Amino acid sequence: MKLIADTHCHTVASTHAYSTILENVAAAKKKGLKYIAVTDHTGVMPGAPGCWYFQNLSVVPREIDGVKILKGIESNVLGPSGRIDIPEFKESCSSR
Repeated sequence: MKLIADTHCHTVASTHAYSTILENVAAAKKKGLKYIAVTDHTGVMPGAPGCWYFQNLSVVPREIDGVKILKGIESNVLGPSGRIDIPEFKESCSSR
């Protein structure tokens, strides 16, 4: 089986990762991947980037050096109800 994508990449914006988007792209290209998904944590996770980071992702090209960039987030499941933290994060971003 030939892998073509890494669908869960963090950047230094998530504070526990060690690479920038450009470094992730370079590593993906070296491994022959066609896609990476940048999925940093939402702002409610300790050490996660703020709203500014996700808003600024709009300037990141859809493709860099032949590797397509998929932009997303890693959300968190809150308690046994299975509710996710995206609504809280979106609300906190829109109030700024």
